[in-house]
Amino acid sequence: MVLIMVLDRADHSVSVNGTPLALTRQEFQILELLLLNPNKAFSKQEIYEYAWNDFYIGEDKTINVHISNIRSKIRAVSDENYIETVWGIGFKLSK
Repeated sequence: MVLIMVLDRADHSVSVNGTPLALTRQEFQILELLLLNPNKAFSKQEIYEYAWNDFYIGEDKTINVHISNIRSKIRAVSDENYIETVWGIGFKLSK
């Protein structure tokens, strides 16, 4: 099955295959960053600074937890894995 994700920046909503996802502000921001740059792998620092609009102060599990939550919410409506882990770098959209 093809995954169709629609991110509407005007009303801060995301849907997958027509089903709305209930996302936190940071989850929305993370998906927005990945969708705006579909071929780029982002470091945790880049993701944190974009989604929180703050300086990244070092290694913690915040980004991992948010990525995991996004993946779970997508898996609830699709079998596709939309976010890929790029070991040693960070995360990017799956092809």
